[in-house]
Amino acid sequence: MPIRFALVLVGFVLLGQQRHKPEITEVRATGCVRRVAQSECLSLETLDGKTIYTFTAAPKPDLDSVITIQGKPHPGRSACKGGIALDVIDWEPTGQMCESGPRK
Repeated sequence: MPIRFALVLVGFVLLGQQRHKPEITEVRATGCVRRVAQSECLSLETLDGKTIYTFTAAPKPDLDSVITIQGKPHPGRSACKGGIALDVIDWEPTGQMCESGPRK
């Protein structure tokens, strides 16, 4: 009986190792650029309002402008607080402006 239990336990461990979440390797999103308070960071709230990304960029996009951003999730801790931290690869303005002030 103990041998059977050990084999079942090993089987569950092996199954658990094979099931892992797929990693997001690149993000592309369009949204409104906002300033993160008391920080050099910016945030991008997606147009549907469901996701907020935080990032730094040089040159910086204009505040309250709509941009499309391309980046990778920032590994480890970030100086940017709140939202999902991204390392920016590229960003492009869409030529549109956001509603004034952040959504609530």
